[in-house]
Amino acid sequence: MGAVQLVVVGVVGLGLWVLWRRHRYPGGWAFAFSLKHESDRETLANARNKAREMSRRAAQAESAALASLTLAQAGYERRLRELDQLIARLRNPGTGERLGGLGELVLFEHVLVVTSGTGTRSIWLAGLDARFDTGRANHSIYLTDVTGRVYRAKYPHLPSPADDQQRFNEDAVRDFAVAIQNAVADENSFRARIPRQLTQAEAELEEARADTRAQEAAREGLTRVRQLNRQDPHRKVADSELEEALQGWKTLTGRIPPK
Repeated sequence: MGAVQLVVVGVVGLGLWVLWRRHRYPGGWAFAFSLKHESDRETLANARNKAREMSRRAAQAESAALASLTLAQAGYERRLRELDQLIARLRNPGTGERLGGLGELVLFEHVLVVTSGTGTRSIWLAGLDARFDTGRANHSIYLTDVTGRVYRAKYPHLPSPADDQQRFNEDAVRDFAVAIQNAVADENSFRARIPRQLTQAEAELEEARADTRAQEAAREGLTRVRQLNRQDPHRKVADSELEEALQGWKTLTGRIPPK
């Protein structure tokens, strides 16, 4: 920044300060700047600062109490939301995490997804029976769902130069069949626990809805802080002293200064 620019900035800054000073101490140049009225300005400034400090403390106390209420309300809503989500998962667990896949079958925590030439469909693991078998040309995994319908997943294993069809090792197919069986066992256990867990979660939700103690305590705290602020004798004294200083300045200059 050049010298001229510095001078301009200094002049503008000084001009703004003069305007601010005239605004804070109205009545004329002498009342705003003269040493004769320095004690009058100091009395008004001290009263302003004291009242402002008391107002700041009151605002801080109310802000802290309001923050406590907001935190309590957020915790209440978060607990209800968590229980709602748990109940929704228990009622409809969805597919769950992907556990693996082989050929046309993809295994998830709760379903087995089949992708074949006729499209894609899902078979629920609950009550599913999975059985490995091997044949001359294909290994097979037979799937029998709870309705009794059977699906056969084929895994060719004979080498064939005539096509580029994938070939599957017997151990890999057997291991995948075992993975399905273990997932079915886990799912059956999971489903058996659902009624008890659902009942417990629903009871916890009702209890959580009724438990507003933290919010009520925080709300009472906010009311108490506001009441104390209104009745604070120190703040009343500071406000009274400021009003007295403002009236004293009016008597001196004929002008009421801003607070």
